Amino acid sequence: MSVPGDDPDDDLGPLAARVPAALRGSTAYHVPRPPRLVAKLDANELPYGLPPELRAKLGAALAEVPLERYPDPQAARLRAILAHQLGVAGGQLVFGNGSDELIALLCSAFPGPILTPTPSFVYYRIAAIARGLPLVEVPLTPELELDEAAVEAAIALHRPSVVFLALPNNPTGTLWRMAFALELAARHPSTVIVSDEAYVAYAGVSNLPALAAHPNLVVMRTLSKIGLAGLRVGFTISAPAIAAVLEKVRPPYNLSSLDQRAAELVLEDGAAWCAARAAEVVEERSRLAIALAAFGLHVFPSRANLLLVRFPDAAATYAKLAAAGISVRSFGATGPLANCLRITVGTAAETAALLRAYAA
Repeated sequence: MSVPGDDPDDDLGPLAARVPAALRGSTAYHVPRPPRLVAKLDANELPYGLPPELRAKLGAALAEVPLERYPDPQAARLRAILAHQLGVAGGQLVFGNGSDELIALLCSAFPGPILTPTPSFVYYRIAAIARGLPLVEVPLTPELELDEAAVEAAIALHRPSVVFLALPNNPTGTLWRMAFALELAARHPSTVIVSDEAYVAYAGVSNLPALAAHPNLVVMRTLSKIGLAGLRVGFTISAPAIAAVLEKVRPPYNLSSLDQRAAELVLEDGAAWCAARAAEVVEERSRLAIALAAFGLHVFPSRANLLLVRFPDAAATYAKLAAAGISVRSFGATGPLANCLRITVGTAAETAALLRAYAA
């Protein structure tokens, strides 16, 4: 099946001049699927479905949502629940259709050079390019750690409007020094510093407690990694002044009524379940890392629900796993992630299936 955007030679005719050169030279994001699926370990999702009792409550609650009406543009009830749980004011929250939309909103609200380490979350790059903004990418070290001196030098040279730091980083899983984001915020008050904490449930650390001391700091979260990837609910926490600017570019009905109601119910009734499952993933992450390292593979340290692993021949390994129904993420044979596969930490049974397939 063809995927829109796959063909870089699509003939736009005279419209080609209307598309930024950087965008024409990029490729659409999509993940190949194996012909059969035994273990889906390619998208950093929680591997557990919601428990039956919570599903039943969810079904009943969603059945009462008035679909003939637009969603609450302020997500008032969801806002109140999260503000209470996080210990922040409701006016500090801005909701997005997943982290992707929030990244786009930040780029739109604060146009200018966008700085991000690389390799990192691919949508930082996409959002900047799509808006015609200069993109400043600072390479990681060979061990995929953050080069703090290089970031500081790039900020001094390019004066970016926004700096995105994924803490922990995707696709590497590495957790860079958390306080560096706070130091950047203090040293560069005219730059928005984003602490992207999509994997906070697995890292166990956050810059949120320091938010009040840094008016240019934005903490970004998502529900996608704790069992609700299908909802596409993300949010930023920031000073009210930044939130007010983001609200000016946020589409008014960007969170559907169904998404809002489902998120409300799971946050209220399923928070303990989500936390317990995340703790299980952290334990499984350690077991999987030890097992892969026992094969002599280079397993990068991770504080997310994923492991980045360098193989002697990642292409052959990817093909072998795909033939066994194991879906992982491949990064090709060149660049800083050459011969690396990113493996989502799954259940114990999925770990066993992965190891069997690799050893076969």
